[in-house]
Amino acid sequence: MNNETAKVNGIKWGPFRLRIPFIHIKFRSAEFLQGLVISGATAFAGIPIATGMGLTFEEGVALSFIAGTLIASGPIIFGVPFAPGWVTPAYPIVIGVFATMGYYLPSPPGAEYQVETFQFMSAICIEFTLLVAFLGMTGLSEKIVNNIPNTLKSGIILGAAIAAFYQVFFKEFDAKYMEQPIAMTVALVLCILTTFSDPFKRLAAKNIIFQKIASLGLLPGFLIAGIVAYLVGEATLDITWGFAFPDVVTLFERTSPLSIGFPSFGMYVDALPLVIIGYILLFGDIITGQEILNDAQKNRPDEPININSNKFHLSIAIRNLIGLIFNPNFPTQGALWTGVHVVVAERWKKGPNEMPSLFDGLGSYYLMALPFLYVTLPFVTLMEPLVNIALNLTLVLTGFACAYVALAIPKTNAEMSSALLIALLIAFTGQYVWLGLLVGIILSFLVVGKDQRNNN
Repeated sequence: MNNETAKVNGIKWGPFRLRIPFIHIKFRSAEFLQGLVISGATAFAGIPIATGMGLTFEEGVALSFIAGTLIASGPIIFGVPFAPGWVTPAYPIVIGVFATMGYYLPSPPGAEYQVETFQFMSAICIEFTLLVAFLGMTGLSEKIVNNIPNTLKSGIILGAAIAAFYQVFFKEFDAKYMEQPIAMTVALVLCILTTFSDPFKRLAAKNIIFQKIASLGLLPGFLIAGIVAYLVGEATLDITWGFAFPDVVTLFERTSPLSIGFPSFGMYVDALPLVIIGYILLFGDIITGQEILNDAQKNRPDEPININSNKFHLSIAIRNLIGLIFNPNFPTQGALWTGVHVVVAERWKKGPNEMPSLFDGLGSYYLMALPFLYVTLPFVTLMEPLVNIALNLTLVLTGFACAYVALAIPKTNAEMSSALLIALLIAFTGQYVWLGLLVGIILSFLVVGKDQRNNN
């Protein structure tokens, strides 16, 4: 593939570029199969959250269908050279806030549907969409985020880690973890080892088999845990055959602001701190994704990749707007699925013979935008008993990743202690999460000092 082909491949629309599967995107079987299995392992992690907000399992499947389809549109419809995903660290914080406001109840069917739950979710999505769109159109995002004190950044990210661990090991420990304790433990141990263990990484560097296992992220641990769950009776195998399209109509009727009404002014006020936190986390993902591509680009001068932060912002804003219309579900429309992004970029940088175009890998990994996982009843019914394992894995691995990043930011004792206080306030103040932001700003000036606000 020459430079010119790489530059013009696809159909330009506005600032974006549409790449039609099988025409502008070549099918890559290896990425497709990995994406099929890994997407299958994680696609339904949001269902327990949906049922905790009063939706049925079937409506949770529809929610995942909408979220997954919009995520897949990132590289295919908008031409963004990222493997997109959730703003995952924001989810445990959102769950904590919803719980204190009575909008989220663990262990369904204890959860009852409330119109206010999804009106508040709409308020978050509307503000987040407007903020991301504004910063994308003005190009102010980098200037704003670079001036946020490091102490506050660290506190927010560490708060997400604490909230995730608290959700799994304390708040919903009896309701979710202890319903499948053996399978949950197997999943967490294996996934933590393959993802974060330094001894395992050293082993993978010397052994191709362990290297392949490491590249699959949470997949091996989840598959083994699923088998264990069925073998020890913690999950019941009850397969339904056939196909059924997710019930997006009912989901729209019960969650869309066009159906249930728009939020009150007070909801917009309460939502603002979550929007600010979500954006700071989102921007961090954009920077991470850019750095991964910048490193890989050195080995692929034949396919120059246009990394445009403003275009990323606009594409995320549009995805969130469409999601808002059908089903407001912050924070499922983010910038980066780090594990997938790394795997595709590593394969791409090996050369044109290995992967002619970055978008071939991204498009194939996202199943060429064909959301058949959600319409295949054998897969849906196979996954149904395992959704809590998928959610807990997502939260725990998010907690580990956030803790790694957050604890590396502070450079002084004052920054470390201030970040910890901010993190605790953000993780546990619920609807008063704005208090964590306010305290973070005060501590950054009065305890850390202005000259240390951006020292990394």
